[in-house]
Formats: sequence, C-alpha cells, structure tokens
Amino acid sequence: MTIAVKDPAVVTDPACPPSSSSPAGAGRTPADPGLWAITGVSALAVLALMIHNGLTVLVASPAFFALAGALAAMAFGMRRGSRRATPGQCRMHDLCEVGLVMTALVALEAVASYQLAAMSEGFHDATLQRWDEAMHFDWLALYRFVVRHPVVQYVGSAAYNSAFLSPWTIVIWHCWRGERAAAREFVITFWCAIVLTLALFPLFPAQGALDYLWHGVVPYSPSNGLDQGLVITGLRSHAITTIDLATVTGLVSAPSFHTACGVLFIVFGWRIRPLRGVIVPLNVLLLLATPVEGSHYASDMVIGALVALMAILAVAMRQPILARLKRAGFTRPVPLAQ
Repeated sequence: MTIAVKDPAVVTDPACPPSSSSPAGAGRTPADPGLWAITGVSALAVLALMIHNGLTVLVASPAFFALAGALAAMAFGMRRGSRRATPGQCRMHDLCEVGLVMTALVALEAVASYQLAAMSEGFHDATLQRWDEAMHFDWLALYRFVVRHPVVQYVGSAAYNSAFLSPWTIVIWHCWRGERAAAREFVITFWCAIVLTLALFPLFPAQGALDYLWHGVVPYSPSNGLDQGLVITGLRSHAITTIDLATVTGLVSAPSFHTACGVLFIVFGWRIRPLRGVIVPLNVLLLLATPVEGSHYASDMVIGALVALMAILAVAMRQPILARLKRAGFTRPVPLAQ
C-alpha cells in the first residue's frame, strides 16, 4: 500500500487499494474495528441505563423511523462501497461508515443524557452562578442585549444550530479525499468528548441560566433552556417514562457540550485549509451564541472547553502510550488508520 502524507494529522490513501486483511478477501474494505468497538460499548452502556431506569425510547414515532432509515441507508451505502472496485466506492464506504457511527453516537448521547438526568439529584444553578460572578460574567446583561437586537438573535440561533452542520462538513471532506485516518481521529475525539461530558453531567445538573435567573415574561425564547428543569424533574419523578426522539431537548448544563463541540470543530476545521475560513468563524459565532441560545452559564462553557481539550489530548497521547506499552512487552500499538 502506498500512502501519501500531506500533514502529520492527515493520512491519505488516494488509490484506496484493496486490503489483504479483509475477511471477505481482496477487493473488499474491512469495517473499522475501533469505530465499531466504541459504538458497541456505548450502545451497551445506554441499554444498561435504560434497563436500570425503566426509561425506554419511543419506537412508534416518526423521529425513530427517520433515524432508523438514515442508519439503514448508510449501512447499505457502506456495504456497496465495501467492494472497493473504484476509488469512489472506497470513499463512499468510508463516508457511510464514519457517518453511521457518528449519527449513532449522537443519538446514544441524547438518550444517555436523559437516563443520567433521571438518576441525578438537586440543581446546582446557584453554584454555577457564583462561579460566573467570580469571573465577572453577567448573563442577564448579555441576555438583555440579545433581546434588544433581533439581528443578534437570528445570527446567534443559526450559529448555535450549525453544530449539526460542521461535523458532517469535516467528515465529508476527509472521507471524500481519502483521508480516512483524519476522519477516524475526528470521530474518536468526538466520542471522547461525549463520554467526558456525560461523566461530568451528574455532578452539575441545572435548570439553566434563563430559567434560574430570569423572572417574569420571557421576551425572547432561545434555542434551548426553557424546559430543561421541568424535563429533569419529570424524569426523576418518573412522570416521563419514554423518550421521544422528536422532542429531545438539551439537558446538560455543565459541561456545555455545544462549547466542547465548538472547540473541536475549530481545531479540526483549522486543519482543512480550504474550509478554514468558513468552519472557524462559524464556530466562533457558535461559542459566542452559546450562553444565551443554550441557556448556559459561563462556567458551563469553561468546563466544556476543558472537556474538548482533554478529548483532543487523550486521542493525541494514544499512540505514544501504546508504543511505550509495546516496548514494555504488554501490547502492540494499533495505528490510527486501519
């Protein structure tokens, strides 16, 4: 196999030749064991939480059928592309595989956040607000500014919801250019950020800055934050017994997962020179919009940014750690690109 290296973080296989290690023989692309391992472990963890809490996903809903249809379509595209008869089929296989895993991880993250919210106790808005005051951050002043400027509302809402666009842009770019290693690194880092966010969430359940700080009629309803406390209370009291994917709302205050995503998208977007001028400014706007649109305290965002940096560092340190373990005779390092 001939591999051209354009960047230390990007490994390109332009010819997409067949892999002799494929269980189906030459001419077929094997599934990535690392990506499927993290997906399988995540699914088992969420299933265990569902059984423990008695909180299930509503299957008979358009949103569930849409998700199942999207996953099935990507699985079909992955299978067709696995023949690897042409470079285009190879790229289609990689895009469908990475896209399927990323979509599954996002869905599992949403369900897991509801499961963990049902097991959480108390609300920590007072603590998070005190931390904001220590940083001299005035959430109410920022909210009043947004209320007075409708243009800021439109721009902020669009930027906040672009969190669903940026990861696909990054994945499509890398997969279609044959940069499978870079796409894989991005998804694994994204998964690490999800795991860290969910692990820390039970320590800081909160109603959200808008619900906690604003009293009276709400002059501007942001993308998220009005019913967060009500949903968490309903989950804890078992008033909510099923999760409808069509009405899933963000429940995680700290760490701010939007902030973690924004930092990840900036870091990985910066590596794509032709798209750098779009992805980076867009996600800077996302971060600026997160306090109001996500009803987040500044402390939520600080913790979210640290989560992103920890995820990036964990993936970056993976190879050196495995190399040291190999020298010690414990294991064999697995390259980032399979």
